[in-house]
Amino acid sequence: MRRIALFLAVVCLGLAPAAAAPRLLLIPLKGGLYVAEDYFYARENSVVYVGPDHVTVVGATWTPGTAALLAAEVRKITDKPVTEVIDTNHDLDRAGGNAYFKSIGAKIVSTERTRALLQKEGEDSVKQTKALFPDYPDIPIVLPDTVFAGDFTLQDGAVRGFYLGPSHKPDDIFVWFPEEKVLYGGCILKPQLGNMDGADLAEYPKTLQKLKDLNLGISLIVAGHYSAVHGPDLIDRMIAMLAQYKK
Repeated sequence: MRRIALFLAVVCLGLAPAAAAPRLLLIPLKGGLYVAEDYFYARENSVVYVGPDHVTVVGATWTPGTAALLAAEVRKITDKPVTEVIDTNHDLDRAGGNAYFKSIGAKIVSTERTRALLQKEGEDSVKQTKALFPDYPDIPIVLPDTVFAGDFTLQDGAVRGFYLGPSHKPDDIFVWFPEEKVLYGGCILKPQLGNMDGADLAEYPKTLQKLKDLNLGISLIVAGHYSAVHGPDLIDRMIAMLAQYKK
């Protein structure tokens, strides 16, 4: 039996349902970048990039409702429209809000891997998440409509999505902001391992080594769960945690 469900959404976490009061905060980070700290269900961190003409959201948040809250926070800082949302993997904390963003005219962006997995597993993911969080709504699964075979760029190259191999899930991607030297690590990079169900333990460290070998000159990393903002040493910390976990 597929084990996505052991905690699909605490997906990366392995936490019990979050004790913090549900809320969503949008916090300035660097340049046009903001961190969205979403405390609904289990805490997840997304990113908002305000470009010259429009806004890119990285991580659709848990539900259409949380996505609407994020959009409302974005409107407080800019009148530029949200025109694209990146699903960095197929889990509901990254793709659950797709329906809302599509309803306001935004493109839902992902790789082919993520679209295929969301199409295959999305409905079961909702059932499993509802079992875990009784107040989780019966959301519609909305698939990405702008799909790339591999790496992609948005905002005239200011936002770059790239895939280096299996990690927390088969389809997780990184999102790089070259002007700010900030990397969004999503479910791949976080200060605790959390739930490892579905992780590829053989390939995960190799994927992180490939990231190091790119020599991007990272100044900050935004983790997808737990505390949001870290230095580039988070990569080595993650590699060490994985090595300890395998023993």
